[in-house]
Amino acid sequence: MKTLTALVSMVLLSACASDYKVKSVDTEIVGKGAIGSRIIGLNDSKEVIIQEENDAADELRVQEAVNAKMVQDLEYESFELKSCRNDLADPRLSGNGTLPPVAEIDEMKQPEQVKEEIGITDDGDLKVVKKSYFIDKLKLERKFASSLKKMITLTTRHKEECSAKMAIARRNAGLPGTRYQGTGYFTESGAWVQTRQNESSLDDGFAIKATFEQKDRL
Repeated sequence: MKTLTALVSMVLLSACASDYKVKSVDTEIVGKGAIGSRIIGLNDSKEVIIQEENDAADELRVQEAVNAKMVQDLEYESFELKSCRNDLADPRLSGNGTLPPVAEIDEMKQPEQVKEEIGITDDGDLKVVKKSYFIDKLKLERKFASSLKKMITLTTRHKEECSAKMAIARRNAGLPGTRYQGTGYFTESGAWVQTRQNESSLDDGFAIKATFEQKDRL
C-alpha cells in the first residue's frame, strides 16, 4: 500500500488500537446436524452448540440492506401518520390546527467515527483517505436496526390510533370513515373511464361529498 505524507489529520477514533486487533476464532466443531447454514454439533468441551459462519463483508452488507428496507418502511409509516394527523388537525374535522411532531429518521443514526487524512502518495497524487473500524460500523448498523424496529412499531401504533380517531371525525363531518376510492369502468375497447377520482386530501373529500349532495337535490 502506498504511504501518505500527512498534511492534515483528523482523528475521531477514541478506542485503543488493541480493541480492534483480529483475534483467532475457534471454528472446530463435530457436526451432528444442520439447520440451514447453521451447524449443530459438539465443541471441544463436548457441549452441544449451534454454530453459524458468515463472511465479515457479507454480514455488514446484509445488515445495511436490512436497515435500508426498514428505513423505507418507517418512511412510509411516518408519511401515513403525518397525513392522518394533518387531516385530523383540520378545523373542518373539529381540529385545532396543532400537529404533533413525528420523529426524524436522520436523527436516529449515530455518526460514524472516521479517521481522515489528506496527503501525497509516492506517485505525487493528492489523496483524501478515510478509514473507520469495521467492528464499529457493524455495531452502529445493528444499533440502528434496533432503533428502527422500535420506531416502526411505535409509529405504526400511533398511525392506527390516529386512523381510529380520524374515522370518527370524518363521520361527524358527514364523510365516510375512510377516504373515497376512485370509481370507473372499462369500455368495450378496454379503455378505463374514471367517474370519480381518488380522495387524496380533505379538499377532495369535501368536494366529492358536495357532488353527492348536489345530485341528491336534483
